Amino acid sequence: MVLKLKIKRQEEKGKTYYQDFEVPYEEGMTLLSALQRIKEEVDPTLSFRHFCRAGICGTCTVMVNGFPKLACKEQMLPYALFGETLFVEPLKNFEVIRDLVVDNEGVIRKVKGLRLWIKESSKDPRIPPDLSKKIENSADCILCFACQSYCPQVLEEEYAGPLFFAKLYRFYEDPREEEKNLRVVQAISEGHLYHCLSCNKCNLVCPKEVEPATLIRELMQVMDVGS
Repeated sequence: MVLKLKIKRQEEKGKTYYQDFEVPYEEGMTLLSALQRIKEEVDPTLSFRHFCRAGICGTCTVMVNGFPKLACKEQMLPYALFGETLFVEPLKNFEVIRDLVVDNEGVIRKVKGLRLWIKESSKDPRIPPDLSKKIENSADCILCFACQSYCPQVLEEEYAGPLFFAKLYRFYEDPREEEKNLRVVQAISEGHLYHCLSCNKCNLVCPKEVEPATLIRELMQVMDVGS
């Protein structure tokens, strides 16, 4: 069987075009291993990001037939079996650096600006099992940017996006957070929580089932009760 790929290419600040590739299918082949084979055996100039190859780091996310996917987890057997051409493109809502590599520094800066990590108090660092289960979804976010790339509202510059509020949710629930109320209210205000369209698109594409839209609605309820 042969895997057919149509990959969107772009040199730095250059024109975009699609290039066709055919890769002999191997058992267990993922999109990432197909891209690696192209780079090693066909075109060494093809650029893409990858790291852990185990669906943990979120580095290799690309658009696959219009949906953001982790390349290391996307199995190629169905495409090779039915002879379907696979369209591979860089993430949407991000500036392209080269080929499938996008500039995510703006998101990283915003994560730092909103301080999306726990600032522990002097309380007992242990979390009860039931509470740990409640914040599990929020803690599972791997910063793959799938939700950010598929959210239609992030094109509005003021809206922080589903990634930020999904991570923010745990600060409200986590008892170890020292400045819970202050930080949550400030981040919700700065990130414009209520600009969310509640379209659930971020829920549909999250590879870790974090369900950002669900967590956003829970944060909205928290704010409505507190107001």
